[in-house]
Amino acid sequence: VGIIPSLLGTVLIITFHSAARSSIATLNFSNMSDNIEDKVENKTVDLEEDDDDDVLLSECMTVSKTELPKHVASDDPPEEDTVDEETLPSMETCQRLTESFAEVTGTDTALAQFFLQDRQWDLERSVNAYMEGRTGGVTVLSAGDQPELVVTFDSQMPSSLKNATITTVAPTRFKLLTWNIDGIENTNLKRRTKAILKIIETERADIVFLQEMVPVVYSYMEERLQHYMFIAAGAEGYFTVMLLLRTTVHYDSHELIPFPASLMGRNLLQVEAHIGKCKLQLLTSHLESTTECTEQRKKQLKVAFARLSSASNDVNSILAGDLNLRDKEVAEIGIPTYAVDVWEATGSRQEVKYTWDLARNTNKELGGRFKPRLRFDRVYLRSAKPNHSRVNSDEPSIAVPRYFGLVGLQKVANTQSFPSDHWGLLTHYEIVAAT
Repeated sequence: VGIIPSLLGTVLIITFHSAARSSIATLNFSNMSDNIEDKVENKTVDLEEDDDDDVLLSECMTVSKTELPKHVASDDPPEEDTVDEETLPSMETCQRLTESFAEVTGTDTALAQFFLQDRQWDLERSVNAYMEGRTGGVTVLSAGDQPELVVTFDSQMPSSLKNATITTVAPTRFKLLTWNIDGIENTNLKRRTKAILKIIETERADIVFLQEMVPVVYSYMEERLQHYMFIAAGAEGYFTVMLLLRTTVHYDSHELIPFPASLMGRNLLQVEAHIGKCKLQLLTSHLESTTECTEQRKKQLKVAFARLSSASNDVNSILAGDLNLRDKEVAEIGIPTYAVDVWEATGSRQEVKYTWDLARNTNKELGGRFKPRLRFDRVYLRSAKPNHSRVNSDEPSIAVPRYFGLVGLQKVANTQSFPSDHWGLLTHYEIVAAT
């Protein structure tokens, strides 16, 4: 179980997950048994250092394409902040180290590369890090200047907790983050990906929609966000992905709806899930881009809106993503009955209106003095509806939007880049009983 506590306090919120249910334990180090204290206190971590976590997304890729994870392409994108080639082992040494790691740990060479690349091809440190992840330990996740402490405990932890409070009560709130991460742009890709990871961890979103995902970033994220379930709408080029926090959101099923006439390979990803008694239909897409494709985009939006409306009355349906929408396109089609634009439903705050904002975000530069400010990225919600048809029927749990904000507004440390050319949209919902 991975836990990211505050570095300033001694209280951790620890979650256990199983196929049957999620449990949450709140505990204080002073009330923990000695063997748990020893696991934490006997580790020394220098939070000022960032050498171990300056991860390489591409370096010493010596194994064949068939040995790589299914979402990793053998031709990794180039990076601006490359490592000094003189410090890298030879290709033969890289191959020998990956094989040695795989033999010692009982894994494979693809996983070996992740650990070895992160630790500058130091075999001993890499094996130790892998073993700590399985048996408990302390590591550091850093996206630049502000490292986060990550504590992992082994499967014996529940029996070691004496004074922890465990509850099976389902959450009464959840967060959804949707973000076009601009994975197709190679500039500072490594550093931008690390910054996005840190924001996902910091916000602890229960549901994450990502657009413009690419295979190398997908594999990197999947390895480091193992407490999320990943559902991808593709495996090549760029595609959309949905992440569900395993400890709060329970996956039921998913479906991929193609847009047959798309010129850009776009589609609609639909996932059925639930949080306690709150049933969810989750929809994400990256609709056709550019002004010239407005007619194609409107057809795709109609398909997405039809899916949003088609959920049964006891289901909360959410459509979000980089929809590339212009206000006049939405006005022509019309938002479905009972559905709301979450930005409007939470007050239409002007400071969080524009999600592709070249007046503030300098990742993309257009010629001339005009700086477009557009609301390409949107979130639509059609909440579950009370059942008044009969007495004593089970009433649905309703998701009510409470907050709409933007993330990714700060430049990535030691670069002139923001995490993406789009701002991320973070929304909060309260789960209430129908009355």
